[in-house]
Amino acid sequence: MTQAVLNAARQYPGQERAFFEFVQKNAQMQQQLRAPIFEDKVVDHIVSGATVTEKAVSKDELKAAVDALDEI
Repeated sequence: MTQAVLNAARQYPGQERAFFEFVQKNAQMQQQLRAPIFEDKVVDHIVSGATVTEKAVSKDELKAAVDALDEI
C-alpha cells in the first residue's frame, strides 16, 4: 500500500507530502489505491490455479463456439 501511495504521489511534484497526508486522512482515497492491488492479487490467485490445455479446432467450430457465447 505504501508503494502505491508513493507512486501516486509522484504525479504531484513538490506536493508529495501533502498528497501523502491527504491519503492518510481520506478513507475513500485509500480504498481507491487499494482496489487495483486487491484486483491484481485476485487475478494472480486465479491464474495460479488455472490449468491451460491447447485444443485444435477448425474455424467453423470456433465460430460456432463464439456464436453460442453471444447467445447467452
